Amino acid sequence: MATTIDFEDIFKTLKQKVEELAKMFLQHYTKQAVKDGKKFLEETKENLKRWTNLLMEKRLTTQDFEWLVLSQKDLAEMVTLKQAGLSIIRIQQFRDSLLNLVVDTIFGLIKI
Repeated sequence: MATTIDFEDIFKTLKQKVEELAKMFLQHYTKQAVKDGKKFLEETKENLKRWTNLLMEKRLTTQDFEWLVLSQKDLAEMVTLKQAGLSIIRIQQFRDSLLNLVVDTIFGLIKI
């Protein structure tokens, strides 16, 4: 039986972890990275909530969940980082780290 977890708590944790990731990954662009990361989370919030619930109900496999999250890559536009002049490679690395952070955090919080 799946444990009941409030998605708002998960979402709050994700936002905090985005800030930590930005500080660690892009020290000179932290403000822009946080803005872009949180924008991505807001844009995908409803999908993440639905997928997380399906995962907890065992109606999605971990592989399906991970694929769904990673398929949101195009929504993570990172406009603020691009405007700040950060290289495309660094932006892509941050975006990929952000997507993996979402997957790993949710897996960790719902004890997959």
